[in-house]
Amino acid sequence: MDAYSSVDANASVAILMTMILGALMLTKMGKIKQEIKRCSPFLFYYYFAAISVLWAGMQSLAIAGYKAVEVIVGFFSVMYIMHCLKTTRERFTFILVSLTFCNVIYLIMFLRSGLGHDNAFPLLAITEMLLLLGCVRYNILQLKQVKHHFVVSALTIVFGTSTASWMSLIIGLFFFFSTSRKGINLGLALIVAVLFYGAYQLWGDVIYSIVFGNKSKEMIESGSGRRELWTAYIKGWLESPVIGHGFIVGEKGAIAAKYIAFATNTAHNMMISVLVNTGLVGLFIWLYFLWKQCLICWSYSLKKNSYALTCFPAIIAMFVNANSFPVIGSEWSPVSPPIYALIIFIFVYIKQDVITNKSLAR
Repeated sequence: MDAYSSVDANASVAILMTMILGALMLTKMGKIKQEIKRCSPFLFYYYFAAISVLWAGMQSLAIAGYKAVEVIVGFFSVMYIMHCLKTTRERFTFILVSLTFCNVIYLIMFLRSGLGHDNAFPLLAITEMLLLLGCVRYNILQLKQVKHHFVVSALTIVFGTSTASWMSLIIGLFFFFSTSRKGINLGLALIVAVLFYGAYQLWGDVIYSIVFGNKSKEMIESGSGRRELWTAYIKGWLESPVIGHGFIVGEKGAIAAKYIAFATNTAHNMMISVLVNTGLVGLFIWLYFLWKQCLICWSYSLKKNSYALTCFPAIIAMFVNANSFPVIGSEWSPVSPPIYALIIFIFVYIKQDVITNKSLAR
């Protein structure tokens, strides 16, 4: 845990900038109080994570307390930017631009290092790809307006070589093709399932090679070693099942190292990450957030809202992918602002779009 409880030069700069940004956000809280209220299912988890230093130990304040505050401040900052935008379409475009910006950073790193495999950026890329497909399909934006976004996201998916991202994209595409302008259609979902099965029967070898690459059967069955890692983290969670070991601390400490020789500083699974960090209490709050977000998209999809129909397949794929690497939950990093933006958009602006359209129709 020592490596994660100390504060180096880079962390010092991050803490200073978070404090400055936090102070700035305090002056803007009155303008975004309604947005904060609507996003409370997400924020509740990080409020709980912030106070987890009480049982993680004050020596963990630098990592557990700070990281939770960093997420909250970053989330409020993105929220304020979206508040300043004028229309729902502008806010949706902001999400796409943010996703593309992060993926361009990945492509630059790939060109400089030649090392393509990554877990975080392909998650952004499949999310963006599904959002792009939806926004073109439902006439939110035209293809000519977003064609460069398609190129960037496609390259990131291909060069990222993440099996979990490919599988999540396929699941997202299933939900994408199971919807129409009339909303989510269970009958259509059955037809799509049959078509997907037929495609696998015809081109199974090609699909297999794309998704799994050169991985052996043993690697695939063990999740590239994740199965043993997950088992170790679950054993660690059972030491403190109700409230966990503390946000970030449980996952990045030596909890799993007691049970496995090659323990890393990530659980490589969103749900296990939440469990080992904040226990069953945290998991209950986190599941409420996931359920609420899906419910919003589902309910407004049934009302034929174009934005809900577009976002629903994307968040499903994103959540599935996060169970291979907890980009959503604990591994917040430079990839986080676009995800914050998508979460805020779903909780705040899909409903607002419906209200606006009703007002215009009168």
